[in-house]
Amino acid sequence: MKNILLSIVFILIISTTLFAQDCIQYKKGFFTFTDSSGTTILVDRSKKYQYQLDRAKRVRTQFRIKWIDDCTYTITQTITNSRSQKKYNSSVTKVVITKSDGENGYYYYYYCSCMDDTKKSENLYMKKISKSEFYKLY
Repeated sequence: MKNILLSIVFILIISTTLFAQDCIQYKKGFFTFTDSSGTTILVDRSKKYQYQLDRAKRVRTQFRIKWIDDCTYTITQTITNSRSQKKYNSSVTKVVITKSDGENGYYYYYYCSCMDDTKKSENLYMKKISKSEFYKLY
Protein backbone atom coordinates (compact mmCIF):
# COMPACT_ATOMS: atom_id res chain seq x y z
CA MET A 1 0.00 0.00 0.00
CA LYS A 2 2.84 2.39 0.89
CA ASN A 3 4.54 1.68 -2.46
CA ILE A 4 1.34 2.43 -4.35
CA LEU A 5 0.92 5.75 -2.53
CA LEU A 6 4.55 6.70 -3.23
CA SER A 7 4.07 5.78 -6.90
CA ILE A 8 0.99 8.00 -7.18
CA VAL A 9 2.80 10.93 -5.52
CA PHE A 10 5.78 10.44 -7.85
CA ILE A 11 3.53 10.42 -10.94
CA LEU A 12 1.79 13.61 -9.79
CA ILE A 13 5.12 15.37 -9.24
CA ILE A 14 6.43 14.30 -12.65
CA SER A 15 3.25 15.34 -14.49
CA THR A 16 3.20 18.74 -12.71
CA THR A 17 6.85 19.33 -13.60
CA LEU A 18 6.27 18.37 -17.25
CA PHE A 19 3.26 20.72 -17.46
CA ALA A 20 5.31 23.59 -16.00
CA GLN A 21 8.04 22.97 -18.58
CA ASP A 22 5.40 23.20 -21.33
CA CYS A 23 4.45 26.69 -20.12
CA ILE A 24 7.99 28.05 -20.54
CA GLN A 25 7.47 28.24 -24.30
CA TYR A 26 4.74 30.87 -23.79
CA LYS A 27 6.93 33.46 -22.07
CA LYS A 28 7.88 35.06 -25.39
CA GLY A 29 6.37 35.02 -28.85
CA PHE A 30 3.37 35.94 -30.92
CA PHE A 31 -0.20 34.95 -30.10
CA THR A 32 -3.85 35.65 -30.87
CA PHE A 33 -6.98 35.37 -28.78
CA THR A 34 -10.64 36.19 -29.27
CA ASP A 35 -12.16 38.75 -26.90
CA SER A 36 -15.69 38.64 -25.50
CA SER A 37 -17.08 40.48 -28.54
CA GLY A 38 -15.57 37.95 -30.96
CA THR A 39 -12.73 40.20 -32.12
CA THR A 40 -9.30 38.66 -32.74
CA ILE A 41 -6.60 40.38 -30.68
CA LEU A 42 -2.94 40.17 -31.73
CA VAL A 43 -0.34 39.72 -28.97
CA ASP A 44 3.43 40.31 -29.13
CA ARG A 45 5.07 39.16 -25.89
CA SER A 46 8.67 39.78 -24.83
CA LYS A 47 10.35 39.07 -21.49
CA LYS A 48 9.01 42.20 -19.78
CA TYR A 49 6.18 43.50 -21.96
CA GLN A 50 3.08 42.33 -23.76
CA TYR A 51 1.66 44.42 -26.60
CA GLN A 52 -1.89 43.87 -27.79
CA LEU A 53 -3.58 45.15 -30.91
CA ASP A 54 -7.29 45.19 -31.65
CA ARG A 55 -7.23 45.83 -35.40
CA ALA A 56 -11.00 46.33 -35.63
CA LYS A 57 -11.01 49.21 -33.13
CA ARG A 58 -7.39 50.27 -33.79
CA VAL A 59 -6.63 49.98 -30.09
CA ARG A 60 -3.06 49.37 -28.98
CA THR A 61 -2.35 48.44 -25.38
CA GLN A 62 0.94 47.83 -23.58
CA PHE A 63 1.23 45.68 -20.47
CA ARG A 64 4.13 45.00 -18.13
CA ILE A 65 4.36 41.24 -17.63
CA LYS A 66 5.70 39.50 -14.54
CA TRP A 67 5.95 35.71 -14.33
CA ILE A 68 5.07 34.38 -10.87
CA ASP A 69 5.94 30.82 -11.82
CA ASP A 70 6.21 28.89 -15.09
CA CYS A 71 2.43 28.81 -15.65
CA THR A 72 1.19 31.96 -13.85
CA TYR A 73 1.83 35.61 -14.66
CA THR A 74 0.45 39.07 -14.09
CA ILE A 75 -0.01 41.80 -16.64
CA THR A 76 -0.27 45.45 -15.65
CA GLN A 77 -1.70 47.84 -18.20
CA THR A 78 0.74 50.70 -18.73
CA ILE A 79 -0.31 52.48 -21.93
CA THR A 80 -3.26 52.47 -24.33
CA ASN A 81 -4.55 54.72 -27.08
CA SER A 82 -8.15 53.96 -26.06
CA ARG A 83 -9.85 56.65 -24.00
CA SER A 84 -12.29 54.14 -22.52
CA GLN A 85 -9.52 51.74 -21.47
CA LYS A 86 -7.21 54.34 -19.90
CA LYS A 87 -9.11 53.93 -16.65
CA TYR A 88 -7.49 50.47 -16.43
CA ASN A 89 -3.92 51.85 -16.51
CA SER A 90 -2.03 50.36 -13.56
CA SER A 91 -4.65 47.63 -13.12
CA VAL A 92 -3.19 44.17 -12.53
CA THR A 93 -4.60 41.02 -14.09
CA LYS A 94 -3.45 37.58 -12.95
CA VAL A 95 -3.41 34.89 -15.65
CA VAL A 96 -3.24 31.17 -14.90
CA ILE A 97 -2.41 28.69 -17.66
CA THR A 98 -4.59 25.65 -17.01
CA LYS A 99 -3.68 23.42 -19.93
CA SER A 100 -0.90 23.41 -22.47
CA ASP A 101 -1.74 22.68 -26.09
CA GLY A 102 1.93 22.29 -26.96
CA GLU A 103 3.22 24.54 -29.72
CA ASN A 104 -0.35 25.50 -30.66
CA GLY A 105 -1.09 27.57 -27.55
CA TYR A 106 -2.71 27.24 -24.14
CA TYR A 107 -5.95 27.42 -22.16
CA TYR A 108 -6.17 29.92 -19.33
CA TYR A 109 -8.35 31.93 -17.00
CA TYR A 110 -7.73 35.30 -15.42
CA TYR A 111 -8.55 37.39 -12.37
CA CYS A 112 -8.75 41.15 -12.41
CA SER A 113 -9.65 43.37 -9.48
CA CYS A 114 -10.75 45.98 -12.03
CA MET A 115 -13.63 43.78 -13.26
CA ASP A 116 -16.92 43.02 -11.56
CA ASP A 117 -16.21 39.29 -11.25
CA THR A 118 -13.34 38.03 -9.14
CA LYS A 119 -12.87 35.08 -11.47
CA LYS A 120 -13.67 36.46 -14.89
CA SER A 121 -13.47 33.56 -17.33
CA GLU A 122 -12.27 30.01 -17.76
CA ASN A 123 -11.33 27.93 -20.78
CA LEU A 124 -10.08 30.89 -22.77
CA TYR A 125 -7.54 30.04 -25.46
CA MET A 126 -4.34 31.85 -26.44
CA LYS A 127 -3.17 30.61 -29.83
CA LYS A 128 0.56 30.70 -30.52
CA ILE A 129 1.46 31.89 -34.02
CA SER A 130 4.68 32.48 -35.93
CA LYS A 131 6.24 35.89 -36.44
CA SER A 132 5.33 35.82 -40.14
CA GLU A 133 1.68 34.93 -39.32
CA PHE A 134 1.62 37.80 -36.83
CA TYR A 135 2.82 40.36 -39.38
CA LYS A 136 0.41 39.06 -42.02
CA LEU A 137 -2.44 39.72 -39.60
CA TYR A 138 -0.98 43.01 -38.36
